[in-house]
Amino acid sequence: MTDCVVCGGLLTGRRRKFCGSACSKQAARAAWIEKVYGITLAEWDRILEEQGGGCGICERKPRTKPDGSEEVFHLDHEHANGQAGPVRGILCPYCNTRLIGRLKDHTKAQKMADYLREPPATRALGRTVIAPGRPKKKRQPRRRRS
Repeated sequence: MTDCVVCGGLLTGRRRKFCGSACSKQAARAAWIEKVYGITLAEWDRILEEQGGGCGICERKPRTKPDGSEEVFHLDHEHANGQAGPVRGILCPYCNTRLIGRLKDHTKAQKMADYLREPPATRALGRTVIAPGRPKKKRQPRRRRS
């Protein structure tokens, strides 16, 4: 009898490497991460630990799905000339696609941070103006059908 290469569990029947589909999926993910990004799962865990166990931007932790599996986070890396560039960190799906996905280089991110830190309106007017927001709409009574 041999052991599973991922968890060390006992292999039964025709199984040659993995005790089940969960271990097989974990090994496939590890191989893919190493092939595409050049890091091991241990290095992935180290990056995640450095970020406090969550997303590098919003700090949200991976959620557990209804089927018991954990939400998959994304390895963020620079996209240089259509090629994968330096690895920056691990992000939740929202931050990866909605925030970082829109910013192609760090200069835009820096401009966004500067814009939020020192708004042009405050510099131009010399004071902070608080927008009152939209007035509440008056509720229209429902029309009765005849």
